[in-house]
This record gives sequence, C-alpha cells and structure tokens, in this order.
Amino acid sequence: MNLRTSVKRLFPRNPRMVGSAVAALVTLTATVTACGGSDSGGSDGDGAPFKTAEKGRLTVTYSESYLPKIATGEEGKLTGYEGFLLTKVAEKYGLKLKLKPTEFASQVLFVSQGKADVGTGTYYTDKRAKQVFYTRPNVNDRLGALMLKETSWSGVDSLKGKPIASVTGYSYNDYLIKAYGESNVKLFPSYAEAAKATMNKQVSAFMGSTGTAPGIIKQNPRLTLHPLAEGDLDLPPNILVSPTYDYVRCDNPGLADAVDGVLDELIASGEWQKQLDSWGVGGQEYLPSRTRPAQLCK
Repeated sequence: MNLRTSVKRLFPRNPRMVGSAVAALVTLTATVTACGGSDSGGSDGDGAPFKTAEKGRLTVTYSESYLPKIATGEEGKLTGYEGFLLTKVAEKYGLKLKLKPTEFASQVLFVSQGKADVGTGTYYTDKRAKQVFYTRPNVNDRLGALMLKETSWSGVDSLKGKPIASVTGYSYNDYLIKAYGESNVKLFPSYAEAAKATMNKQVSAFMGSTGTAPGIIKQNPRLTLHPLAEGDLDLPPNILVSPTYDYVRCDNPGLADAVDGVLDELIASGEWQKQLDSWGVGGQEYLPSRTRPAQLCK
C-alpha cells in the first residue's frame, strides 16, 4: 500500500485534503531524517573543524601490544587514559571510533599515510616530527626497570653484565647499549614480548616507564618497577622523563587543536586527574607542560 492510498483512507469524503496531507508527510519525513531521526548512529561529523580518513569516523591507531595505560581496544572501545581522551574527542564532534591496532613501529606510518587520523602514546623525535604533527603532551613518563619482585635491585649498576630487554625503536636504546653493551640489550618488537621475557627470566629487567608499568604490572603482578634517578645511565633529562604525545597527519593540524581543546576541558573538570590517578601516574611530576614541541612537517 502506497502513501497516497493510506491517506485516502483518512479523508474518504474530502479528496482535496489528500494531496496536501501527502506533501506534509513527505516534508516531515525528510526533516526527521535530516535531523538524525533515522537509525544512523548519530552525526556524521560534518561540522568538525578537521578532516577524517572516513566520513563520520575518527580512526585511532595504537600499539596492540600496549597495555591499558595508553589506548587499548576492548570490545570496540578504547581504554586507558589516552583512549579516554580520544573517545571524548569523538563524542564531542559526533564521530564513531574506528580502532586500527598495529605494532608500535607502524603507528606513525599509518597516520602519515592517512590510514589513521590520530596515533597515541609516543615520545618526540625530530624524525617523527617530519612525518606527523604533534599535539601538546598529555603526561610525563619516567623511565624505570621492570623486574620480578624477588630479583635484587641496588640501582642501575646492579644490571651490568646481565641481559635486559627493551622495545625496538625506543629513543633510549642507545643509552642502554652504551651502559650495558650491545650483546646484553635484547630488543623485542612489543611490550608484551619484553614483559614475557622478564617473567620467564630470559632477561633480568625490562626498561619500561611509569606510564606503561601500571598496565604491565596489572597483567603480571609478580613484577615491580624501579624508577630511574637523575644521572642514571647518563640519560638526558628529556629522556629520563619524557612527555608523551598524540599526533595527526601533517595536513590536519585542526585535529590536534581539537584533541588539545578536549584535554583542556578534561583538566578543568578534574576528569583528567582522575584518569591519571587510576593508572598510578597522577603526581605533579607526571604533569607535562602545555607547550607543543617544534613542528617539522614539510
């Protein structure tokens, strides 16, 4: 049965009303649909002051080997404090989240090639800054040695002559190699594998950070973190305590502005502090400056 036939039944004695009623119903249906009355899942993000790789979606890439500290996808949702931040960005601009997990070494490439809109949880280097545009930092990470609780620790010198783990591509690996020797520094492709090697006693320690440690320890409660002190391993201050950033494509700085704006809102409301506290990185030492790093995009 079509619309006109249905309306005729409503006005059997007044055919003049049929045409007017049909026109009104068509207009009403179009208006409801345009306002999201259909089951479309919400806004398509057309009003957002930035571009997205897919219409109506904010595509987030993160290391699938990271633990919830940064941004881990669980049942189509992002957990961790950076996951919380980017979920709020998507909500504010009427976008659905699309998760694109990968290994750490591929994240920057995914964003620079437009396969993802925003990447999570990385430190600043000149090389990366030529490929992507950085947000302001959202937390400071202090380096530390993750070790089995029963393993003796008396400072960084107690690891000399022993195998230790790190992750390929990390900015502090050269300092580890200089201090402990190339043969003693075992590089793994992911946090999960480095943590597993520590649990299995293949290595004596895994160089992680105060940011990553809470999630790792949550999954491996036999581990503990020994934060490094100033001067340890001759680490520069900006590597011993490193700001952590999100980043976007070089041609999409408006998205970085949006991420920073939502972060400001979360800080002002106190929600950000609660997120950091829940992961054990809520002290003043872990609050970074509000300044973006030097942007080197071409």
